[in-house]
Amino acid sequence: MTVPVAMRIIPGEGPNCESNFTMSFYIPSDMQEIPLQPTDPLVYVEERAEFTVVARRFGGFPTDLSWSAEASVLYGLASGEGLVVRDVPLWTASYTDISVITDRRNEVWLEI
Repeated sequence: MTVPVAMRIIPGEGPNCESNFTMSFYIPSDMQEIPLQPTDPLVYVEERAEFTVVARRFGGFPTDLSWSAEASVLYGLASGEGLVVRDVPLWTASYTDISVITDRRNEVWLEI
């Protein structure tokens, strides 16, 4: 599997609204010109415009709460440096296979 596995999270607009989660897998650069097309209609190749993020790296097996807590810390650090951080979307990234127990690498990304 390619890494990172990124998740774009757009929160629902109210307390009872569902958030939108989009999971993305990196296509290696040598395959990006003409990527293989998925056979499942729910899977698609998305071409994204370049964007810039600030990132915070941490370990362990994160829960929804820990992703949010790390994003909050990152938001405070970036804002403290004078960066203008977008509120949405929140990005999460996992670099380590689920079977790996130690030395796991996770990141939260905020667009600037």
